[in-house]
Formats: sequence, C-alpha cells, structure tokens
Amino acid sequence: MTAEQHARASGNARIEQRITYAAGAGPAPRAGLGLPEAPPALVGRDGPMEELLALLADGGPTVAVVSGLAGVGKSALAVATAHRAAERGWFGDRVFHLRLRGYAPGGGVSGPEAVREMLRQLGIRDADTPESQDGRAALYRGLLAEHARAGERVLIVADDAGEVAQVRDLVPAHPGHRLLVTSRHRLVHRDFAAQVVTLDALAPEPAAALLTGAVLRTWPKDPRPAAEPEALAEVAEQCGRLPLALTVAGALLAGDPGLPVTELAAQLADARTRLSTLDSDLDDGVRAAFDLSYGWLPPDQARVFRLLAVNPGPDCSMTYAALLAGERFAGLRPKLAALVRASLLAEEPVGSGRWRMHDLVRLYARERGEECAEQDGREAAVDTLLGYLVLQAELARQVLALDTRPAAGPDLPSPEEARHWIGAERALLVASVGFAVETGRPEAAVELGSRLLSYLQIYHYGQDALTVARRLLMAAEGSGSAEEVGGRLYDLGLALLSVDEPEEAERVLTRALAVFREKSLRMLEGKALNQLGSVCAAAGRWAEAERLKREALAILREEGIRHAEGTVLSGLARIYEQTGRPDDAIATMRQSVSLMEALDDPHREVSALNSLADVLWRAGRREESTAVRERAVDTHAEFGNRKQSARMLSALAQSLVDLGRDQDAERRYEEALAVVTEEGDLHRQGMILGNLGLLHGRAERLDRARELLERACVLLAEVGDRSSEAAFAGALALTLHALDRPAEAAGAFERAAELHAGLGDAEQESVARAAADGLRGQPDPPRRRWRRRRARQSPPPPPQDASPPLA
Repeated sequence: MTAEQHARASGNARIEQRITYAAGAGPAPRAGLGLPEAPPALVGRDGPMEELLALLADGGPTVAVVSGLAGVGKSALAVATAHRAAERGWFGDRVFHLRLRGYAPGGGVSGPEAVREMLRQLGIRDADTPESQDGRAALYRGLLAEHARAGERVLIVADDAGEVAQVRDLVPAHPGHRLLVTSRHRLVHRDFAAQVVTLDALAPEPAAALLTGAVLRTWPKDPRPAAEPEALAEVAEQCGRLPLALTVAGALLAGDPGLPVTELAAQLADARTRLSTLDSDLDDGVRAAFDLSYGWLPPDQARVFRLLAVNPGPDCSMTYAALLAGERFAGLRPKLAALVRASLLAEEPVGSGRWRMHDLVRLYARERGEECAEQDGREAAVDTLLGYLVLQAELARQVLALDTRPAAGPDLPSPEEARHWIGAERALLVASVGFAVETGRPEAAVELGSRLLSYLQIYHYGQDALTVARRLLMAAEGSGSAEEVGGRLYDLGLALLSVDEPEEAERVLTRALAVFREKSLRMLEGKALNQLGSVCAAAGRWAEAERLKREALAILREEGIRHAEGTVLSGLARIYEQTGRPDDAIATMRQSVSLMEALDDPHREVSALNSLADVLWRAGRREESTAVRERAVDTHAEFGNRKQSARMLSALAQSLVDLGRDQDAERRYEEALAVVTEEGDLHRQGMILGNLGLLHGRAERLDRARELLERACVLLAEVGDRSSEAAFAGALALTLHALDRPAEAAGAFERAAELHAGLGDAEQESVARAAADGLRGQPDPPRRRWRRRRARQSPPPPPQDASPPLA
C-alpha cells in the first residue's frame, strides 16, 4: 500500500489513525447502489415484501434469510425489497449485491471470496487488500463500523447462498446494518443467528396474472389471455403456481403466438411429460433448477426423497414414510427435516408428521426414483404400502360396520380411531386404487377399492366413489372375468346415482344386469334391478320403478339377502308415497326399519329411520315423525358419521321449531353447531347460527339474537350464500329495530336489498329498501310488509344426502 500512516494518542489514550494515500493510490470507487434492476412485476408478493421490509427497518434482526424451493422467486423478492428500502432512504446508496452461486455444479463463491468481493464493492483495491483471510474480514468489519459511526446504515444482499459458510463472515457487527440472504436452504445453524422468511408458491390469481404478464410483455395485444382465462388458470395450476415454471410456460406461449392456451394446457396435463415441456432451451428450466437442489443431497436423504414420491396421495404421514423408506421414526425424521430445510419437502401443518411435496418436485422425485428403482427397492416399497392400506381398510370396514355387523376387540381400533384414520387418509386411499391399476397390480386395486367404496358411499363422498368405481372397472376390463366386469359396472352405476347422473347410471346398470342374467347371478341381478328402479323413480317413471323394485324384492327374498331387501323396501315406500298411498308407504318403511334393526346394520337402520320420519312428516303425523327422527339421531350417535350427524341434528331442530318446542330445538342446534365448528364447515356454521339467532329473537333475548345473526351474515357472505345471507340480514334488521338502533337496522335492510337485487328478487328488494327508507325518517316504516322468512338448511325433511345410498 503506497501511503503514509500517522497515529497519535489523545488525552484519554484513544488511538487516532490517519492514512494518507499517494497520488493515484487511493481506494477504488465504491459500487454504490449495486443492485440488479428490480423485476418488471412482482406479483402476489405484497405480504412477504412487507414482512421483509419490517425486518430491514430499524429494530429488526441483523440477518434475514429468504428461503424456498428453486424457482419460487426468492431473488426477485429480495432485489425488489432492497429497491423499496433504498427508495425509502433507509440505506442511502449503501446497498450492495453479491451473487454467491451456492448451488452451481462447479462450486459457488466461498466465504473468503465473498468478503473479498465486498471489499471491492466498498472501494478497496485488490492491491490494498490484506493477504490473510482474517485480515480481510477485519478490514470488512472496520469499514462497516466506519459507516455505523457516521450514522450510515448498510444493506448487503447475498443472493443464492448454498450454506452458512458462504455468508457467516458477511454478518455485520453493528445492529443497524442488514444482511439479506436468499437460499434454497433455511440456513439454520447454531452460530448463525437469522430470521427466516419462507416463500411459497403463488396463490391462484397472482399465478395467472404472472403468466399473463409473461405473454403480454412480448405481445402487448395478444388476445389469448383474455380469450382463454380458464385454460390460463389451468396452465398456472399445472405449473404448480411456481414462478419459474410460469415464466417458462409464458415463454412457450410468447414464442408461438398461434399456440392456443388450451393446447398448452393439454400438453401439461400429462404428468409424465410435464417437466420436459417446462424445460428451457437455455438449460434454466424447472428440471435443471431441481437438479441443482437434488445434487446437494447426501445419498441417504436422496433415497428418502425418491421413495417418498411412491406415495400417490397429496401428502404422506410419518407411518407411510417409514414404511416406504424401511426406517424407524427416530432415524427417519432427521432426514425428512433436512429435506424441509432444503425446501424439497414441507411438514404441513408443522408438527403434524404429515409431509407434502410441491407437485413439480413430486414429478421430479418420481423421475429420479424410476432411475434408481432397483437400488432403492422401489417395487417392494410399493407392495408394502398397498398391502398395509388394504389391511387398515379392512379393519376400518369391520369396526365401522360398513358391510358387516360391528366388530370390536382388544386388537381392533375403536370406531373413533377408524373414522379418524380413514378420514385423514381418504385422498391417499382413493389415489392408491388408481396407482395400483397403473403399476400393474389389479388385485391390490380390487382389494383396496372394494373395501373403500362402502365408506365413500355411506359417508357421502360421491365424487371419490365415482373415481374409485371407474378405476376398478378399468382393472376388471383389463384382466377380470365377465362376472367381475359386471360387478364393477354395478359399483359404477351406484356411484353415478350418488352424484346425480341418472342417465349414465341407467346405461351402466343395464349392462351390468345383462351380465348378471347371462351368468345366472341372481343376487346381483336383484340388486341391479333395484338400482334401475331407483333411476326410474328419479325420473318420475313411477309404474316402471315399482315393477323393477318388486321384481328385485322377489329375487332378494328368494336369495335371502335381507339387508338388500330392506333397501328395496325403502325405495318402494317412496314410490307408494309419490303415487298417493301414504299408509302403504309408512307401513313399508316400518318393515325396512325393523329389518335393519334385526340385522344390526346401524348405517342402514339410520337411513331407514330418516326416511320413515320424512314420510310421517309429509303425511301430517309430525309428532310421530319427530320422535322417529330423535331415535335416528340417538342411534346414529353410537357410530358417529359427523358430517351426517350435523345434518340430522339440524333437521331435527327444524322439526322441533315447527312443533313449537323451541328449547329442545335450541339444544339440538347447539349440538349441531359444535359438530360443524369442529369440522370447519363455515356454511353450515352460518346457517345454524342464523337459526339460533331467530330462536333467541323469538324468546326476546335480543342482544344474543343480534350477535348470532351478525356472525351468521359474516360467514354466509364469506362462503357466498347470498340467498341465506339476505334472509338473515332481514332478520338482523328487525332485531336491531327492536333494540331501538334504527341507523344500524336501516343499514342491515340496505344490505338485504342489495342481496335481493343481485338474486333478481325485485319484490323483496323493494320491501327491504322501503323499510330502510322508513327507518331513515319516514313516519311508518313498513315492517309488516317484510316477510320474516326463516332461512333453512333444508325443509323439515332432511336433505337427500342425509341418508346413505341404497346398496
């Protein structure tokens, strides 16, 4: 260093040092605001940016790390946030940017090299840089300390760090300075104190907006985004709403102005080729980005990563992760946690022991898993997983009495445990049926699917039942006998009926019936005739429906299939009622109830009781109907389908209201509210809260009524049920008026009027607006013209989905 150094001691023994440089030998010019350009558009990141700005502000932590999956937009967020902080004048021109290339195959910038680069940006020439690593680190700290003494804050953006060692020496000593790091890893280490901000994939709307922007930046007048919004949203979902994938898809559209968005969506729909479609000519596509992250994994973590992708469900519990990996929990969790830190896996929610991969990461892991299938023992892992699922499904079937009498014993789970398991793993179970078919295991598909179908039908998961039934038919048509194909056609017809597709159900059931008759399968013939009768009944073809069901009844009685006999009787009762024979309907339903009770079949017994209550109610025998409904609720409580429980309790409460038994109704509504609150069903919460509010209003408990009605309106607005919200808003207005709060009452009437206008109900809109105007000054507001309508979840008879389908 060509310079003269002078030092003197002041009176308090502080050493002051001055350095005088020779001409031309001073420090190099500083980099100043050395940031890359801000991204042209940062879509959907307002929340994370505000979180980062709060960390960069005075009083925040010295170090912040933005972590997330490759391609999620960490660098863009960090740079945009740094620009925003500079605009606010927090750091002046003292904002510096380092590209650490932490995941580069040849190795990234080391920690000492990062310090050397920072010295350059701070104005230190290479010739003046100390030779030792410690000397450079000390000089770096000293320069930052000079800025701190001058009251000047410094921000360093260290982009794409792969490990703590790259950034540890960059940490400023002064609490006013900031180090903002981006990394695919969370960079958690005992001697590196940092606050981590994790960045997730975009929400649906911002993802579509980012894709649109990627197209319009090249072709501002491109009509495709506006003309094909649904296809654009589909492409965004197929990209996993990952910004990198979205920009690649945008480039594909921009590079081929004639390519319809629907065609790109069709290309991306094939999961087997999706990553190839999202590759880039510049080798910076999605697969290339994931390659860099995967390359950092130690062999044991890489194996777990590959095997987790065998799981076909949306997430994987600790139990199934251990089965697939062949490891104990204690040894496996550290590997899973390491994958989380690498942003290749997420535990959702934290502490739940349930692990989820981003959709594109899952596809990538499957590709790598297929390459390493033999060394990983992948085929054995698949067999282990499917075998365990079949075993657990069989236990749940027995305990929940889905097709048999209830089973219990010391080695069996409790009904509550079985319901919890099958509810938590329902998506996995449904996906596993198709997975078994796709991997050439039709026997496993049938074993699992046949046990699952009854649960899906009884617990009203119609679309899932349809998915499973279609997969089972596919398996049977590939390798099954004619009898098996017929059985799978019957299952499909039943599933189609449950999702209200009677025309296709009739075609499928007719095919099944032909197979059963050809093979002389009398029991199955009777069951198919019964379901065809249900199709005819749904279409109002009552005479044909009765003929088919009577024929079915004769066959099933002949074969001694008593539970199926009970379901046929229930269907006949409905036909009798619809054709003007209420007494026959009631007598027939009583037969069905007695039969199911004798068979100890609680699911179908409850279904029959609900149907009997409906028939009695419509026949005007309301006290008797309500007593039957109470019996159904009590019987149901013994085996507890909670979704159905809430419906039944609400229907019972409504019946009690109509009988003037408001206190009993209130109690039943409260029971139903507890169930739907626990289940997180916002719509039913809103409906029940509203009806409770009406009951409190009738009892002159007006403050409580107001509170409940307000909560109901908020929830119903949130879920978009404008009709029910309008009814309860009117009831709220009347309650507020009774409380002598006219201004608030007028506001509630205005809200009701807006909702009625949106629904096209001009009469009720006019009445509500007139009531609002009256409360704002007219002498006699037309309260009596307002129809105090009670919003219902259903009329007193419960909705059709409150009963399981007839088998």
